[in-house]
Amino acid sequence: MNTLSDRRKHTRIELSSINSFYRQCDVAATSGGDIDITILNISRKGMKFKINSANDSGKIKLDDELFIRGCIFNDRIGFLSSQKAVTVWQDNTVFGVEFTPSLDLDEPSLFNMLK
Repeated sequence: MNTLSDRRKHTRIELSSINSFYRQCDVAATSGGDIDITILNISRKGMKFKINSANDSGKIKLDDELFIRGCIFNDRIGFLSSQKAVTVWQDNTVFGVEFTPSLDLDEPSLFNMLK
């Protein structure tokens, strides 16, 4: 099954217009412990984020299971809390993850939450 093409069918919402402080989360990775991240874009199926400290880039590996917690995310505490994801790609300190399971929101609802 080609999950990469599956993921790309879903609209990504770019978050660059939201102050980076309001896009921060803590994640726990199976191979490296706790990491502070900033979300770059998001869809129902996954998200792209950067690690806030380059020293932490080795703490996440491909296919790692992540547990998202401690999100400030656009001043909506709790959004994405307890969400699980799997790392599907990496480019230096930028990562792409697929949510497991997908977010329980339709795309218009997700977009409205992020305004």
